Amino acid sequence: MSIPGLQLTEMERIREWSWCCGAGGGVYEAFPDFCNWAAMERIDEARSTGAEALVTACPWCVRSFNDALEAEGDGFKVLDVIDLVRESSGD
Repeated sequence: MSIPGLQLTEMERIREWSWCCGAGGGVYEAFPDFCNWAAMERIDEARSTGAEALVTACPWCVRSFNDALEAEGDGFKVLDVIDLVRESSGD
């Protein structure tokens, strides 16, 4: 499937070197400061590619990224992959 006008860009750390958003394995609840730091690191990495949004298929990532952005007062866009598909269909 392709979405007209969409350009996908990989971040620097991918595949076996990729980073989690910081929320996995209960970290979101046990270590909220670390979770926020890890999420902002990943968001900054996405921004460095020139991306306008960060897309993920993980609901924990969506929550972690959005919480970190809200704490920073930042409006960078985070989308679940399903939201991206929905937006592309015009619904």
